[in-house]
Amino acid sequence: MSASSSSSTASCLEPTAAGTFLYARRYIPRCELAKLALEQMQALHLRGIDIIRAMGYPPKHTFAATDRLRYVLCSPVLGLDGSYIDPFYDANDFLEILFDILKLPSEQYRAEMETIRQTWAQ
Repeated sequence: MSASSSSSTASCLEPTAAGTFLYARRYIPRCELAKLALEQMQALHLRGIDIIRAMGYPPKHTFAATDRLRYVLCSPVLGLDGSYIDPFYDANDFLEILFDILKLPSEQYRAEMETIRQTWAQ
């Protein structure tokens, strides 16, 4: 792996408006809901690990759960295609809990989730 390709997936420090630093993974959102979720993560100063802990994943599943969060937020269908297997949450439950932790009202995401499901099913 070249240095340039490893830096695209590496962690980074991003300055916030207050001049402090916010640890954030580099996500590449591929749908509007993922962009909204990432904006809310930054606004609430939440890291992926913070979200995973709030979701109740056991410590030994932290790495896999963080990987799933990254997968979902970078997926064009938010993982609603069922392509990610998790013994704790199915695709719908994962997103419902994620958006609840991010304090997004359900009317902001449910219609979009349904549109994604219908588009993917075709």
